[in-house]
Amino acid sequence: MKKIICIFFGLLLVLGAKAQTLYNNQVRIEKQSVTRNEDTNLLSIDMDIVMQENLDLTSNHVAMLIPFLEANGRTKVLPPIVVYGRKREIVHQRNNTDMVPEDAYVVMRRKRHEEQTVNYRQQFPFEAWMRNAAVKLNIDVCGCCDLKEEGALLSTGEEITRMDFAQVKINPVVSYIVPQAEAVKRRAIEGNAFLDFPVNKIIIYPTYRNNTIELAKIRASIDSVRNDDKTIITGIKIHGYASPEGGYANNTRLAKGRTQSLVDYVTSYYKFDRSLITSDHTPEDWAGFRKYIVDSSFEKKDAILKLMDDTGLNLDKKERQIAQMVGPAVYRKILDDCYPALRHSDYTINYTVRGFTVEESKDLLKKSPHLLSLQEMYRIAETYQPGSEEFNEVFRIAVDTFSNDPIANLNAAAMEIEKGDLSTAKEYLAKADPQAGETLNNLGVIALTEGDLDAAERYFNAAKAAGLTTQPDANLRELKKKRVYPVD
Repeated sequence: MKKIICIFFGLLLVLGAKAQTLYNNQVRIEKQSVTRNEDTNLLSIDMDIVMQENLDLTSNHVAMLIPFLEANGRTKVLPPIVVYGRKREIVHQRNNTDMVPEDAYVVMRRKRHEEQTVNYRQQFPFEAWMRNAAVKLNIDVCGCCDLKEEGALLSTGEEITRMDFAQVKINPVVSYIVPQAEAVKRRAIEGNAFLDFPVNKIIIYPTYRNNTIELAKIRASIDSVRNDDKTIITGIKIHGYASPEGGYANNTRLAKGRTQSLVDYVTSYYKFDRSLITSDHTPEDWAGFRKYIVDSSFEKKDAILKLMDDTGLNLDKKERQIAQMVGPAVYRKILDDCYPALRHSDYTINYTVRGFTVEESKDLLKKSPHLLSLQEMYRIAETYQPGSEEFNEVFRIAVDTFSNDPIANLNAAAMEIEKGDLSTAKEYLAKADPQAGETLNNLGVIALTEGDLDAAERYFNAAKAAGLTTQPDANLRELKKKRVYPVD
């Protein structure tokens, strides 16, 4: 006669669970637990199996208690407990007729009317398929079974419980950099104006052609700083250009004179001290002319560019040869479409900005972010919950405002990693300091998230070598978790 008893195991963290009685109150399970060590990836099964005084095992029989795990057609059989009846043990010792399995956990004799306890402890490597495995235990009671044939004795059993070990969750730590305060917040507004002058004249006529609009544009730029109580103008620079049309000597006169006329206009209009404004001039804007040709579809574009790049050729002669090379129709197009844009006045308004409190900074963040420093923006972010939309928005605005700043890009990358946008994070990290420990750490976090554990480890170690310790040390511990956790 074969009997099957299924004994209950507690799952992870069910330590010290209430004792259970089974098999018509003949077997008791105590101190059961199933745990997994994240550092070593070892699964531990612990329980006390108590055979109570009333357990009925006849003298001629033997019982095999076989713990096992089962899931999706896979089975892990654990060492069995062999319990002999009195007469069966004598026969075994005398004749050795039923060999005990080599891996038997314990071989014991049943003592009638006494309580016997087996402290069952097993530890073995955790495998991915065990994640949701059923924990089972068979007890096969027989009088003539071959104890060597474990597979034959192992029936389907009854499910006790199902383990629920979720996929390992890693929590990598990104690195941010707290920007240094700017000793003086220096800013600049750059623009260009296209003033019209009568032929060969250097005097500005404010109402001539489009000059009203162009002069208003310059004044608006100056007023945006001058009328702001948070800023102080520290200097204005004006750089005038003429086109290559005509002789170089006359173009030099025009560029210099027209630039000075604009300086005089600004100085007079605002009653500025002349020392506030500096000027320069370029007689002919060949750089702008070359760009126009590069962007054109002229048939002789390559020949024109070769001629332009001939540094040994006089500029007046060069301009005449280009006119001859392209022919009257094309040259007329250049005169109409290109040269007017080469007669321009570029201006830069330099100014300083006072410092702001966090509340003032919040008020300026969206409407005038250019007035803030990176540190002031960072202080705003510190007032929000990391990962919140407000927190993320600060770093987006910061990197938009300081688009080429390595720290702004590093912090924006960290924010995007935490959001889960690794592609955008990589773009930002490409503009961060490649030698900085924070950059290396964040590249390691990306590699770890993407599953490239070897690359991640290299980055984390490189970050430590660069002087960063807290984040890469934490991430190396997270990496270890992922290394020891099996994958299907």
